[in-house]
Amino acid sequence: MRKIVLGIATVIIALFVTSCDKGNNKPNNTQATNGSSFKFAYVMTDTLSGAYEYFTDLQSDLMIEQQEKEAELNSRYKALQNKYLKIQRDVQNRMMTPSTAQKKQEQLAIQQQKLQQDQQIFQAELMEKTQKMTLEVLDSIKNYIKIYNKDHHYNLVITSDTLGSQLLYADKEFDITEDIIKGLNKRYRASLNNTDEKKEDK
Repeated sequence: MRKIVLGIATVIIALFVTSCDKGNNKPNNTQATNGSSFKFAYVMTDTLSGAYEYFTDLQSDLMIEQQEKEAELNSRYKALQNKYLKIQRDVQNRMMTPSTAQKKQEQLAIQQQKLQQDQQIFQAELMEKTQKMTLEVLDSIKNYIKIYNKDHHYNLVITSDTLGSQLLYADKEFDITEDIIKGLNKRYRASLNNTDEKKEDK
């Protein structure tokens, strides 16, 4: 189950930001296309996913929840195993009849089946929460880039990553990753402060 959470960063790499409004600014990364200017930039998504505090906080919370649930399930499995072993010892020591042992083992089998069902439900819930979290992060990034672009006027913002990128080469001047990270974290911290202030007012 831990692979689900650790795989979130890979999903973030799928971030795709489409064309944005044109503007009058024409910096070095402006290309002439059919007589009009075309301005573009790229974002390193593996760097972004590791530095965006909103994402790392959500990921941390999800991992804590996962670890706590796994600990609970493991505890239940160990308790069942100990009960099975005790039944076997009681039969060997003639402290329990075989028929009584069989009934108890059948009861434990039902508990084990319920435990397996609970584990499957948790795995499905974890996957759903992971997907929801990923969509929330992507939505946050896209919304911020729209705000960012009001001042920078890019026609296109594309994504790249260190491994498996389809972007084979781009000048470093086109990399706006650090700007995006700073802006995202500033906005996230402000939202946390606003939340704390509302709690204090109550």
